[in-house]
Amino acid sequence: MAPLPRRLAALALASACLLSAAACSSSGAPATDANGRAVVKFWSMPYWIGDDAKVKQLVDQFNASQDKVTVQLTQLEWKDGRDKIKQAIAAGNGPDVWLMNNGLELDYLKAGSLAPLDKLGYTSADTDKFLPLAKVDEYEGKQYGVPLYFDVDVMLYRTDVFQQYGVTAPPKTWDELKSTAKKITDESAAAGKKVSGWQFKGMDDHLNAINSTWESFLCQAGGSLTSPDYATSTQDTEAGRTAMEYMKSFYTDKVSPTGTSALNGFISGEVAMFPFFQSVIANVQAGGDKTAGKWAVAPMPAGPKSGCSMVGGHSLVARSDSRNLNAAGDFMRWLASPERSAQYMDFHAIFPYDLAKVDPAVKASVDEKVKADPNWNAIFEQLSRNTPDLLLQDRHAFQARWDAQKASVVAGVNGQQPVDKALQSIDAQVGQALDGEKK
Repeated sequence: MAPLPRRLAALALASACLLSAAACSSSGAPATDANGRAVVKFWSMPYWIGDDAKVKQLVDQFNASQDKVTVQLTQLEWKDGRDKIKQAIAAGNGPDVWLMNNGLELDYLKAGSLAPLDKLGYTSADTDKFLPLAKVDEYEGKQYGVPLYFDVDVMLYRTDVFQQYGVTAPPKTWDELKSTAKKITDESAAAGKKVSGWQFKGMDDHLNAINSTWESFLCQAGGSLTSPDYATSTQDTEAGRTAMEYMKSFYTDKVSPTGTSALNGFISGEVAMFPFFQSVIANVQAGGDKTAGKWAVAPMPAGPKSGCSMVGGHSLVARSDSRNLNAAGDFMRWLASPERSAQYMDFHAIFPYDLAKVDPAVKASVDEKVKADPNWNAIFEQLSRNTPDLLLQDRHAFQARWDAQKASVVAGVNGQQPVDKALQSIDAQVGQALDGEKK
């Protein structure tokens, strides 16, 4: 059977879990294996960027490390993994533990499908070790997700292109970004080999990325996604118009090329700068000789109000009615431990713990990785500019918002739709979804 569309899957989850506790039980799964070990079913997408086999290797390592718990891994694909989990949970045969975006999904939270961490053996001493951004996994005073790592939007730039066109430092403001990008685009075109000074991730072949890009620039203009009570969509504002008009100017002024891949163009040297989550570094490094020694990372150029950006990353969650909550908690504490999170820095995932509160050996490992790669300084600078607020807003009417933004932001930025109408369209669609959440 073909996967349900996301909205239908979400509705199926909420209705099944709310109407019948049995529909969300894992009673069909064996509680123990033949050796008497507690069985924990873990479903995950390959979150270790650049090496899909790593998740299985980690699970095998956990299973070999002790004799009380057996984790059974089901590996899913990014394209439909989240939907498959929703459908399985609604049908009562889903995982005990699974991967979820930081910020978590409201359908699960409202349905009571997720176990709070205090039911999984976590203590306040455990959760106090997380960075303050871990608040993105809280709901109504309790924490439901264990962050594996964080992502933040940063700016990547080609140092070789900067040197060629006499740019001595990465831009620090919107005005500097626009003038630097225009200089590179214009001068390279005049020399007969055009290099686009800037490309917005999402105005290319990775349409879904327009959401993180747009929300970063909206934030920098002083905007928000919703009202403080999450009841009203608030993109059709002065801040929204400022952000969208600024983004649009790159295309009307022919600084940026609609459709050209930001990542592929960056790797080939045809795009000088682009913004995205810092974990894209793994893809840039895969460019080999095309990129080696020719690029760097900088914090996002600050907008009129701030230099904030979108926060992302992934957490582990557990189902509230798992027959092995303690075992699920044991596995989560291991996979999302400071020791493992330090390893995730190998694909430039952001360490989710306060370094002052972890074991000295872990701190030394993290410090060594940071010392070996100066790009971490820019990443941590960007991290310090962000709060949980944007991601907590994004949790509400999430799917409606991301669908609306993919259509209307792109249309507004490339001139297919007036900016005012694009923003009104987003607020109308998101507002309808927010109204539905109140029922």
